[in-house]
Formats: sequence, C-alpha cells, structure tokens
Amino acid sequence: MVFILEGILYKVRESLNYVKPSEGAVAEYILQHPEKTVSMSVNQLASASYASPSAVMRYCQTLGYKGFKSFKLKLSGDLAVINLHDLEQETLSPDDSSDKIMSVITNTNIQSLYSSLQLLQKDQFTASYNYLVNAKKIDFYGVGSSFLIAYDAIQKFMRINKACTAYSDFHMQKVSAVNLNEDDVAVAVSYSGETQQIIDCVKIAQSKGAKVIAITKYADTHLSDIANAVLFVAAQEDEFRTAAMSSRIASLNVIDMLYTACAYEDYDNSLSHLNQTYNIIQQSQREDARNARNNKNNRET
Repeated sequence: MVFILEGILYKVRESLNYVKPSEGAVAEYILQHPEKTVSMSVNQLASASYASPSAVMRYCQTLGYKGFKSFKLKLSGDLAVINLHDLEQETLSPDDSSDKIMSVITNTNIQSLYSSLQLLQKDQFTASYNYLVNAKKIDFYGVGSSFLIAYDAIQKFMRINKACTAYSDFHMQKVSAVNLNEDDVAVAVSYSGETQQIIDCVKIAQSKGAKVIAITKYADTHLSDIANAVLFVAAQEDEFRTAAMSSRIASLNVIDMLYTACAYEDYDNSLSHLNQTYNIIQQSQREDARNARNNKNNRET
C-alpha cells in the first residue's frame, strides 16, 4: 500500500532555522500540538502561539501555501498517514528489543524518503537531469558520509557511459573542479549546505562555467543559494542517528532518481551500455572464480 506524506512537519521543523521570531512562535506551537492545530482557526492559533493572525498567514505563505486553510488540509492528511502507519518518530531505549529497533529505524527511513519526495520541486529535478544528460563530464563532491553518496553516483552513471569522477581527497576535488568547463556539471552533496570544502569546489566549478546541482537540506543555505539547481532532502534525527545517517538514505534515493531519469532519456544507448558493462563484469567474475579454483587445486597437489 502506497502512502504519501506532504512533509509538512519536516518543513515546519526546518523553518525554525530561517523564519522571523513571530512566525517561529507559530511553528513551535504547531510542532508541539499538530493535532490541535488542524481544528483551530487563524485567530485561535495566533492566540495560542502568542502571535498575530497576520503572522500565522505569513508563516503559511512562507511554507508555500495559499493560506491557513490549505496548510491545515495538508497537515491533516500527513497526520492521518502517520497515525495509520505508525510513522511518527519513536524513541529507542537501551532495553528495547531487536524487533522494535528494526521497526523504528525502518519507519524513520521511510519517513525521510517520503518527506524528501514532497520537498523535491519538479522544475529543479527536471533541470538537474537535463544538465546531467547533456554533460560531457560530471564531478560529484562529498565529504565524510556524503562522499559515499558521491561514490555510489559514479558507479551508476559510469554504467551508462557518463564520464564522471568522485574523489575523497579534497585537493583532488579542487583539481578536478578547476578542469571543468561550460559543458560539464558538478553535483555537490552536503546536508548542511555549509561544508566549506564543498562550497570552495562549487565556486571553482562555476568560475569555469560548469552548472552546479546541490543535494542538501530544506533551508536557506550557502550551497542552495549559489547552485543552479537544488534538490532538497529530509532527515529524521534521534540520539544515535544523526542527520547525516538519515539524509544519506534520502540522498541515495535522489541519486537513483537522477540516474534513472538520465538512463530513460536516452533509453536505447543506456541499455546498450548497461548490457556491455554487465557482460564484462560477469566475464571478470567467471575468470576470478576459475583462477580461484585453479589456485586451490595447485595448493592441494
């Protein structure tokens, strides 16, 4: 059964990083009392959050909704899905069973994926994969756990004959960036959107004329401000699961989306290259297995 989240509670939580104090008071109340909020009027929410009715309306518009009524409708839908599927983030304790750990972590990842789906803007996604389709070379930048996402990306895109790189060494990332040009694309992965090494590489890439795609959190960050296209991802945090852990799942999913969109844009050529890479890998595996058997036989004799 497919269920869709609007991702409102995530948007509200992240909005605390950039809204005005009067709107932040509204956001805080919604996060603490989401069920009460859906049955309130504008004036009631304003009174309960010690804000003005105009602040409530401005806040809803800041999140991209026409007004409080449309905001409540989406929030109500999210709460129904969360309650139906027990997706509300649970906390874990040291004496929890393995079953609960598996359930909570899985539900948390699911919530991140569906929240991210709602944060993705269609025009930004379309622009991103068009950049990648037409790119002669693609640089993927990531630091720490974000590098794992960058490395996963090159393993996918190389299989459809896209020239790409992902260096773990920051200096090599800069060397690669300085060799880009207007026919190339840089994909920067940074959940915080403020990782200085990534910002430096992005600026170098743009100075050479390359387009930049950012995969980052839903917020007004340095990276999202300077990128040519921005793909937002959501993350759910708890005591042991940092945003980097949760956003990794969502970011990997975005890479899968981009890869698939690019592959289908030139379906016949992509399929041909995929078959070639599959065959060469299978041949290599057969040769490795044969050599291993021969080595084993030689040792036994």
